[in-house]
Amino acid sequence: MNASKTTSILVTGASGQLGSRLEKLARPMPDVTLVGLTQQDLDVCDEMAVLAALDRHRPNVVIHAAAYTAVDRAEAEEEAARVVNGDAVGWVAHACKSMGASMIHISTDYVFGEVPRQPLSPETPPGPLGAYGRTKLAGEQAFLESGVAGAILRVAWLYDAEGHNFMNTMLRLAQTHGELRVVDDQHGVPTSVPVLAEALLDMAKRGAEMPQGIWHYAHQGHTTWHGFATAILARRAPHVEVRPVATSAFPTKARRPAYSKLDERPFFEVLGRESVAWEAALESCLAPTLPD
Repeated sequence: MNASKTTSILVTGASGQLGSRLEKLARPMPDVTLVGLTQQDLDVCDEMAVLAALDRHRPNVVIHAAAYTAVDRAEAEEEAARVVNGDAVGWVAHACKSMGASMIHISTDYVFGEVPRQPLSPETPPGPLGAYGRTKLAGEQAFLESGVAGAILRVAWLYDAEGHNFMNTMLRLAQTHGELRVVDDQHGVPTSVPVLAEALLDMAKRGAEMPQGIWHYAHQGHTTWHGFATAILARRAPHVEVRPVATSAFPTKARRPAYSKLDERPFFEVLGRESVAWEAALESCLAPTLPD
């Protein structure tokens, strides 16, 4: 791609953790113009509104971050979740294809269920354990069936210095608790939203030359929620004890994957980027909020 070319990007779900971070990172970039549309700006469940928004902004690339993410509530609201996570993905994909735009769709490790304890490749057969995973898988299928140019990027365990996420929950609880009990039998990779957003903007700037199909994004290594919590509090609240417990200690309506380490290596090889260890990504995310 010509280095002087400006890439026009439209982000759905712009008020979410990932969407808001994409806007902040793109703002100073001279080769990117980014329009972020919140749920109030664009109801992705309205097919005609989707078409009108893309016609108005004419982006080169759409990063589709809008989603129904209430994992437990989805068990009782699967049809509502399917409209957002399934049907709407198809509408955005068809609109992109009709206007010649590429699309990056954000998916999840919840499309997997019982799997071998080894890094999961994009070719690993999906088998969602609950409604949320089923609806996200429906979105992937809608994307692929549309024939739109672009990529599905599966991610997991997202966190950032801002917003509602596991890291900030642990930091908040540590202010009033001397001990925390955290699940130690679910394995995955904590994923820093700022680092992920950088890779997404790199992808978007490649336009039609971005990797096509389904890819996995993660940092190097893996841990458990207990391991993640221990690493967070070791840096910010070392006086708080983090006790390991089984998933059964915190019953939820939806089953969580017991193992969902996504294999990031193919994605980083094709993109020509270096992946970082999850511990290093956490360190960089916490650093700006550390006291002087």
